[in-house]
Amino acid sequence: MIRRKRLRLLLSDDDAQQVRQWLAPLLAQRRHAEAERRRRLRRQRLVCLWLLVLVLALLARYF
Repeated sequence: MIRRKRLRLLLSDDDAQQVRQWLAPLLAQRRHAEAERRRRLRRQRLVCLWLLVLVLALLARYF
């Protein structure tokens, strides 16, 4: 994941807590989406690997 330039704000503790509460659902949703994407990619790679192994086994058997 690419890190973007970050903006630093000098906030009071109360304001910082409010910002964290406001951003928490958004950040949780992004983490969940990223985890799902990684899971899908891993599953796709495993399927491709197994198909490759199957094709190689069939080729070795019949040729």
